[in-house]
Amino acid sequence: MPFPMSQDGQITRFYDYWDSLRVQGEVPSKKAFDPVEVGPLLRTIWMVRWDAGAGDFVYRLAGESILGNFPSPIRYKPLAKIYAPDTADEIRARYKRVCVTPAAFFARGQVYRHIDRFGTGERIVLPLTDCNGRPSIVIGCTVYSTTGWPKPHPVADAAAQTDLSVFTTLDGAPLERVREAG
Repeated sequence: MPFPMSQDGQITRFYDYWDSLRVQGEVPSKKAFDPVEVGPLLRTIWMVRWDAGAGDFVYRLAGESILGNFPSPIRYKPLAKIYAPDTADEIRARYKRVCVTPAAFFARGQVYRHIDRFGTGERIVLPLTDCNGRPSIVIGCTVYSTTGWPKPHPVADAAAQTDLSVFTTLDGAPLERVREAG
């Protein structure tokens, strides 16, 4: 079953694989996740895990296309060491909600707002359970295309570039009113 809001085939393939790991609609375990099964997508996949000692989510995995959006390696780094404080707080709250609810998070538009390049893409963020059965791991797939120059005129391109950001059930039904941002 494809994720209903996605328009990108890679996001759809990632979600379909994650969904196939679910037993009776529950959150799948990290142990069930086999990177070989999503080999062609690995460059777009990333994973973070809640680290109680750090009080933050820490990157465990990031594919090549993800790493290209950061100035330095992110593996084993907490969100607080990668992003500005406000951005880290926003991302941390998003990941906590994905784990605690549990829910999916979907975004379309300018999904990498922290980089100084213009581009568009889609992102899906999904929970996984740890070895104790707790949903403390977040796995995502981000497909993004950037251009460095010229930046489009913000008003003229607002209609063409509609950003979408929403939490959904694990099956893709919105948990809140779908909001589009500019």
